[in-house]
Amino acid sequence: TRRSSDLRALRSDHDDRSQLSMLGLLTLASALVAPPLRPTLAPRRAAGFHMNAPRPGSLKEAYSQGIRPYGEESRRYRRTVYRHEDWLKHRSETRLLRNLKGTFTSGVVRSLVTEVAAVVLVGLLVIVWNSAAFGYYGLDNVLQPALFPAPEYLRLQLPIAIFTISSPALGLLLVFRTNSSYQRWLEARRAWGRVVSHCRNIMRQAVLWHEAPDEGASASGLEELGICVWAFPRALWAHLADPAKEPKFAAEVRSAFGDEAAPSLLEARHRPLRALHLLSGAMDRLPIDEKKKVEMDKSVILLGDACETCERIFANPVPLVYTRHTARFLSLWLLLLPLGLYDAFGNTWNHLGLLPAVAVMSIFLFGIEELAVQLEEPFSILPLEALCNDVGEKIGRAHV
Repeated sequence: TRRSSDLRALRSDHDDRSQLSMLGLLTLASALVAPPLRPTLAPRRAAGFHMNAPRPGSLKEAYSQGIRPYGEESRRYRRTVYRHEDWLKHRSETRLLRNLKGTFTSGVVRSLVTEVAAVVLVGLLVIVWNSAAFGYYGLDNVLQPALFPAPEYLRLQLPIAIFTISSPALGLLLVFRTNSSYQRWLEARRAWGRVVSHCRNIMRQAVLWHEAPDEGASASGLEELGICVWAFPRALWAHLADPAKEPKFAAEVRSAFGDEAAPSLLEARHRPLRALHLLSGAMDRLPIDEKKKVEMDKSVILLGDACETCERIFANPVPLVYTRHTARFLSLWLLLLPLGLYDAFGNTWNHLGLLPAVAVMSIFLFGIEELAVQLEEPFSILPLEALCNDVGEKIGRAHV
């Protein structure tokens, strides 16, 4: 009896384990077949966000409208301000395939058409000359005699060791070039971060410390100060921006200051300093304790320092001797590269595998230098309009 009960217990335990194993297998199968749950997407769908929706002002939005900007025209589409949904897309598991898919529609790649075409043309000339002077393979893959035999020293070919030895020097030049350009971009972004921060500080302190007995006079003084605080980053942006945007800046200033007061800023020789002068005057007229005004004035001084930083970056590029030497080294290296790789593609028909190889290498190496050029002047790709609007919104809320 005891043995039979033990056997029944073992069978029941075995059945339970079998059921659990089957349940585990079914769960695993359903997990492999069904797509994984993404709890982060539900709130985004509820809030009206879409994973594939283009970000306003982005290149993808321009493409959706049938616009394919590249070169100088594409810079205004690179003023990226990321939100939560953008970071989700930036970290998505399909980002590598998405970036590869957009290689030949990239504005950077499209701006390199001339340089890449020059390298491919050199490769084509090398193939045509060597085939005509030293023999070529016909469509039947049989070696044909040269059309006009030439001595061996006229063969367009270089030892690959030349490029192997010089590539570390070229790599160092490109790294230093891109690092210096990125540091300029980062310093400009930090300077504008200080502009936004100290504009907020001035308005916060003014709202907190003003002591006007008349509520109407207090509101009028704070409104004047808010307009002057907004005017500084807007004037600094206009000072660094394309002159073609001057009509928009003039319209915004007239709307904020009025037709009578606007010329004092629009006709100034140095508009950011004039905006700081107006800001200091509006701050001085507020009924605030003098010691507290001194604290507020420290933010005004730091705004002037940020203005100087932006002007220094804008007026002084990376030393031209360094930029030009890097460009010459890279151009000559890539233009001679088909001669070095000619023998390496001898197993392809008439060495034609050389052409796509040098084209791809040109795209990526010239692209590194193009990135450095794009970052060297950061103010036309930084989202300055969004930062100015952010200052205006924060000031309006603080005033309310």
